[in-house]
Formats: sequence, C-alpha cells, structure tokens
Amino acid sequence: MEDKELYRGKTWIAGGVCAGLADHYNIRKGAIQAVFVLGTVVYLVPVFIYIVLWLLIPKRTG
Repeated sequence: MEDKELYRGKTWIAGGVCAGLADHYNIRKGAIQAVFVLGTVVYLVPVFIYIVLWLLIPKRTG
C-alpha cells in the first residue's frame, strides 16, 4: 500500500478540502461533498470541521 500525503486539491471551489480527501482515500469527490453538505444542513458542525481542515491541510504545490 502506498503512503500518500494529504494535500488540498487544486480546485478553487471551497479551498479543495473535499478534493484532497477524495484523492487521499480514493473516494469520489462528489460523495465527500455530499456528506459535508448533508451534514451541514442537519448539524452545522461540518462547516467548522471544513474550516479547520482548510487551515491545517497544506495546499499541493506543483
């Protein structure tokens, strides 16, 4: 199994956190986005989690 670094994706939409998580865990980006959106509608907690991840996960360079 290959060890991958966790980086934010190169997308400009919402900081690339979902794209980076999807790439790291080999999951479809839309599935992660759906979880964040549904969780936000129900609990509002994912907004804070997303902001923390956006601040902690480095942006991919190159």
